[in-house]
Amino acid sequence: MDTSAVAAEIRRLEAERCKALVAGDIDTLDALVADDVIHIHANGQVDDKPTYLAMVRDKIAFLSASRDHLEVRIQGDMAVAVGRLLQSIEMRATGQRIDMDVMTSQAWRREADGWRQVTFQATNR
Repeated sequence: MDTSAVAAEIRRLEAERCKALVAGDIDTLDALVADDVIHIHANGQVDDKPTYLAMVRDKIAFLSASRDHLEVRIQGDMAVAVGRLLQSIEMRATGQRIDMDVMTSQAWRREADGWRQVTFQATNR
């Protein structure tokens, strides 16, 4: 296994995920996250896949989402990605804009048809 190629693939998938958030592309997000994903927001809220996708679709507009540096470590069929995430969101119900600067830890699992994100945890910087 070429770990540098796997790391590059994880970075590419994370860039695709960020792009999908801004575009509100639920189909792409659905394909990128595992059915058993656990998504922990910076405020401590924990979502499973259905509630995460519903949140993106119905509650939050992502105005921007970009990664600073993403360090990726591979162990077999698992990859851990840690790095800074800058994003601006708007709460759909209130119009409140929030600029976020967080560190994230993500686990990606190799599945039969590609890599899927199985955990995401954000911590405010």
